[in-house]
Amino acid sequence: MDKFQDINIIDIMPKGYYQVDLKGTFIHVNDTLCKILDRLPTELIGLNFRDYVQPDMVGKILEAYHSVYETELPQQIEYDILRMDGTPMTLEISVYALKDGQGRITGFHGMVEETTGRKRLEENLRQSMQRFESLFENANEMIITTDKLGYITRLNKKVEEISGYAKEELMGKSILTIAHPDDRDIYIQFWHELISGQSPRHELRAVGKEGRRTEYLLASGSAIQEGGEIIEIQYNAQIITDLKLAQETILDLKNHLKSIIESSPDMIICLDCAGSVKLVNPVTERILHIPMHAMLGRKLTEVCPDLGIFENDIEATIHERLPRTLMEVTLPDGNVYNITIYPLAAGLPGGGVVFAAVDITEKKRMEVELIQAQKMETIGLLAGGFAHDFNNILMGLTGNLSLLKMASDEAKRAKYIASMESIASRAKDLISQMLMFSKKKVGSPQQFSVNKVMQDVIDMATKSISKNVRIELTKPEKDNDLFMDYTQLTQVMLNLIINARDAIGNRQDGLIKITVQPVLVDEMLKRRYMLEKSGRYVKIDIVDNGCGIEKENLTKIFDPFFTTKPKDVGTGLGLAITYNIIKHAQGSIQVTSEKDKGTRFSILLPVTDGVTEAEPEYAEIKTTGQRYRILLVDDEEMLREIGREMLESLGHEVLTARNGFECIEVLTREDGSIDLVILDMIMPGMDGQHTLAEMVKADIRTKVMVSSGFYHEELSDNVMANSLVVAKLNKPFNMQELSRVLSTIF
Repeated sequence: MDKFQDINIIDIMPKGYYQVDLKGTFIHVNDTLCKILDRLPTELIGLNFRDYVQPDMVGKILEAYHSVYETELPQQIEYDILRMDGTPMTLEISVYALKDGQGRITGFHGMVEETTGRKRLEENLRQSMQRFESLFENANEMIITTDKLGYITRLNKKVEEISGYAKEELMGKSILTIAHPDDRDIYIQFWHELISGQSPRHELRAVGKEGRRTEYLLASGSAIQEGGEIIEIQYNAQIITDLKLAQETILDLKNHLKSIIESSPDMIICLDCAGSVKLVNPVTERILHIPMHAMLGRKLTEVCPDLGIFENDIEATIHERLPRTLMEVTLPDGNVYNITIYPLAAGLPGGGVVFAAVDITEKKRMEVELIQAQKMETIGLLAGGFAHDFNNILMGLTGNLSLLKMASDEAKRAKYIASMESIASRAKDLISQMLMFSKKKVGSPQQFSVNKVMQDVIDMATKSISKNVRIELTKPEKDNDLFMDYTQLTQVMLNLIINARDAIGNRQDGLIKITVQPVLVDEMLKRRYMLEKSGRYVKIDIVDNGCGIEKENLTKIFDPFFTTKPKDVGTGLGLAITYNIIKHAQGSIQVTSEKDKGTRFSILLPVTDGVTEAEPEYAEIKTTGQRYRILLVDDEEMLREIGREMLESLGHEVLTARNGFECIEVLTREDGSIDLVILDMIMPGMDGQHTLAEMVKADIRTKVMVSSGFYHEELSDNVMANSLVVAKLNKPFNMQELSRVLSTIF
């Protein structure tokens, strides 16, 4: 009966109670334990401890049971289990020996208490203390606590690092130990302010161990009170040595920045938000020919009216805060520049923009040389065809001359002469094509017919394309005009045709199909072809049925020096230059290709409005009606004799000279009686350019017509700008052309 009463008392205890047999299987539990474990008694009775504890705790519990069984001394163990909902729970369990009436150990019993909350609080407290210690020790500022008299009670690692003292060396010492001798009074004043309840901030210096190092500090602090008594004073100090050094070097940095700007090879002008000049560098002074001091505080248009063209771009950059780039602008010094106008960083006092100009004159010159080199490569590839065509021309001339010698009939003689004139005209056209294409001057846009340039290209290309390759040109009925450099478009087309020819190789049914058609570019096509604007364009497709391009090479074909041809065949510049020419003309070029099926290049170029006027043809021989004295200067005897006869047949008196020296000699001897000098440009001894210079030096005022076998675009600016030069005439020329030019002079 007593035992029954004991069990009832246990059942209502506020702590959990359990009984297990020697194997650890529950034989009795109270209600409190059921509530702790969130299980029914029927679920727990018969449940072995192995079934609900974590596997790594089984050994620990068995060890506790064994110890109690052997020693009968109680054990206290703590372990984690999972609730029914899967959340962890920590239990603290006492283990006692359970005996029967004869004193034999039949199992174990004890009390169970959930300690999850307590453990969580203990863990949180431990973590908080750990974080506090970590923050205190690893703070990026010096932290020192002292008693109310200023003797150090605690310090962090930063203090050790900065001062060079070990913690043990400073504990119990006065805070004045680290004070700079000249700042001791500031430390004492700081201490007085703290104990009076203030929260001061002072800039002071700390000295390291043995005076090895001085640091500038920005210190603050507070006094901690308890029961109205100061129990601790806390000092916090930020190291501001770097800031002090930065302040001391700001002027050096400013001077260094000024030196960089002044040493820059580019023109730099800084403008405020009102557009007034705030800073310029010496290069600007050289380019604009205006002293630097005279530019400061003035509007850019006041400094140099020629820069007024940038006013709208500057204002837009100031308001939109977006940079602008203007390409290839000529400034007052005559050089070519790329202009960049970019806003100063947001938040800087005054805002404003920077106007920078990078001199690209030399770069442009090198681009000209590069394009010229590639054109010469193309000329080399076409040379065989030209030579073949020229041999046919020579054959026609020699054949007609032979027939002319034998002919006695005037009608036949006239026929042979007319044939030779036609053949000579064909030779002139052939040479003109080569000279026009090979001329060095680039970047001179002009308005011309698309159909005409396509036909000219076909005429040139067919001379060097083998007979196994057929070229088809499909042109629209309505012609369109382009505005770009004529020879550059010719170069583009020849590059692509030659590449197509090489891709076809020895294939017997080779075909290069060129299609020209007008296209109206909308916004969708503009994005597709990456064009700058929508509107009217001409689309030129060059399609071949050659070997095609490998897929992995398609993305690289426009890269400079990339080529799949042997090293001795190509330079890899053709398509790179082609791409740049088309982009510079505000057009687009794209390529599609399929291995063993062929390649398509698609070019889009913007058309221009208006109609290009055809140059007039002069079939009539014009005479001046007066007799003039003309000095013909040429190193070729044949040309001097032919020229003499042509001029005399036009009614003029002709003198001749073989070079520049003889020209000056004749002009000096005749003493102003010569009306016109027809001057060859390329001669041994003294060439045409130097002859002109000598005429100016000798104060000879005779008019000069320059004559050359090269196109006059190749003549230097000095020659064409010479005040004596009144006309120019390309070789070869006929009577009609000679008479036309003379009629413009006299």
